[in-house]
Amino acid sequence: MILVVCTGNICRSPMGEALLRHHLSAAGVDLEVASAGTHATGTSPATGHGIDVMAERGIDLTGHRSTRLDADALVGADLVLAMTREHETAVGLLDPSARGRTFLLGEAVRLGGQVDPPATDEGLRAWADRLHGARGGHMTTGRVSDEVPDPWGENREAYVQTASRLEGLCSALARLLGSTS
Repeated sequence: MILVVCTGNICRSPMGEALLRHHLSAAGVDLEVASAGTHATGTSPATGHGIDVMAERGIDLTGHRSTRLDADALVGADLVLAMTREHETAVGLLDPSARGRTFLLGEAVRLGGQVDPPATDEGLRAWADRLHGARGGHMTTGRVSDEVPDPWGENREAYVQTASRLEGLCSALARLLGSTS
């Protein structure tokens, strides 16, 4: 399972979850994708701008409800994709054993281009281990350029920009995961 993490689980991670699920399906990759927020409260819906921008891409976010990140979600995640370095740090503090399979979304795509695609018989967690090896096996955070900025509280154009960035990254990751060696 792939877990996409942001702050409130109402903007970036729901958009990333939906886009990744869409692109994985199109690539013929059968993987579960979920999302959560480090500071999610209650079961809030996705933001209005997020719903609108995703609807323009043919993806319905109206049923999304926020989920708070917890240790149980991390135990079940084979690959954790964080939006910022702060989210990476929060994952590591909540479950230190998940840190080695936690990456910024952009970092996972960048490193994924340096390692072979997952082998047909290789699990996602094993591929995440290889990604971790590609970053030197260090518990360092990714680059600032690997982050996805938060559009919360911004205008619609910020959501369009975020969705475009997520679209590119999710499409690239789905291609990596869909090309078995």
